[in-house]
Amino acid sequence: MADGLQFSRVAWGFWRWTEWGITVDDLAALIPQVLERGITTIDHADGYAEGTAEEAFGAALAKNPSLRDRMQLITKCTLVYPWSGSRVKYYDTSEEYILRQVETSLRKLQTDHIDLLLLHRPDPLMDPESTARAFDKLHASGKVGHFGVSNYKPLDFDMLASYCDQPLITNQVEVSVMQHENFDDRTIQHALTKRIHPIVWSPLAGGRIFTGTDEVSVRVRDELERVRAEIGAERIDDVAFAWLFTHPVGFVPITGSCELEYVERPLQALKYTLTKEQWFAIWSAQTGRRVP
Repeated sequence: MADGLQFSRVAWGFWRWTEWGITVDDLAALIPQVLERGITTIDHADGYAEGTAEEAFGAALAKNPSLRDRMQLITKCTLVYPWSGSRVKYYDTSEEYILRQVETSLRKLQTDHIDLLLLHRPDPLMDPESTARAFDKLHASGKVGHFGVSNYKPLDFDMLASYCDQPLITNQVEVSVMQHENFDDRTIQHALTKRIHPIVWSPLAGGRIFTGTDEVSVRVRDELERVRAEIGAERIDDVAFAWLFTHPVGFVPITGSCELEYVERPLQALKYTLTKEQWFAIWSAQTGRRVP
């Protein structure tokens, strides 16, 4: 991925922490089990669960601090939420805000460094020189090892990168068999150009592949089932993850659950490689049209 930083093939994410319904002690017991399965990249954001996800993880990690050296810890900032006291949701990519939020995340996560800091969303009011200064200070202090972005489009990415001495090593984006936006606007092709591996959020389309009743969901689910039978997979989510893994960009999907069966589910899909025909059959099912 970058000098001194190697991601696991699958990341473990805490976006839905409030839905898990487990205690810090439960989480402390779960972390080493996840690491033992080879999932060592942990995805956070300062706004997940109104900040409580970082706090819970830090409290769990404090029960076994030696585990910190076995993981790559990611967090994000630059989204300011109404629950924090603002009148509206907005973006802040200023030097001052980024430095302040990193200090808060370090405290909550109970660690002295973050392996990868991502800017959560593009900011139309960004002063890239200010953002770049924050990156330089955080890197020089050892508080952040690497930097990247999330949900950035190619021009946003290139604009920021042109101001930064620190390289942007990834772009976390939404991609799934149901969500092709980042193919259509060339964000994935841009990642190939930059030789970066996108981290993928919502790789199962928020469960739509299982429960969606709209025409597209039904059409895609039928095709996933057809391919599942062809490759001998157990479930259609195996196929949905295999669809991502088959792509040469090297997607790193995020699995977000407190149940080990679901945490490790994407790993099962690594043994499958779809044929081009199967990959495009799923693509066509989503678009509702043949490849031109």
